[in-house]
Amino acid sequence: MNAFYYLSFIAIIAGGAISAFTARTPTRLMMWLTAYLVLVVGVIQFGLIYYWNQLDITPSWPCVTGFVIYNLGNIAVIVGRMLKGNHSALGCVYLGGIALAISMILLIASTWAAPFNPAHFIYLTFAVVILISMPIGVTMSARRQKQTK
Repeated sequence: MNAFYYLSFIAIIAGGAISAFTARTPTRLMMWLTAYLVLVVGVIQFGLIYYWNQLDITPSWPCVTGFVIYNLGNIAVIVGRMLKGNHSALGCVYLGGIALAISMILLIASTWAAPFNPAHFIYLTFAVVILISMPIGVTMSARRQKQTK
């Protein structure tokens, strides 16, 4: 599970570095990328892992698989947005959104047997909000990408 902590820190640092390097001539795509890396890949993942560790349960295959799929889904969304104008770009964004939804379902299911406490409530709330908002955000992103063609 520590590898996912490191990935969240790397994403936050990468987002900050991209922001610093593109600050002189910012574009909508680069601003989106920095926000996505910092907030979605970094902060959300860190929060999920932090509250998972508060549950004091052993990581199971749904948990580890959920985090792997979460990161693969994020990569797909980022690649899809960066391939702007390419026919496979929208498919990549949609595939990433589906992967993110599946990852949240796995992460929710992986804690089902844990005793319910405040950390569990926060974890589940976090995951459900992401499960609902992520497909909406991906759909809006894909629509914007279609409109800018």
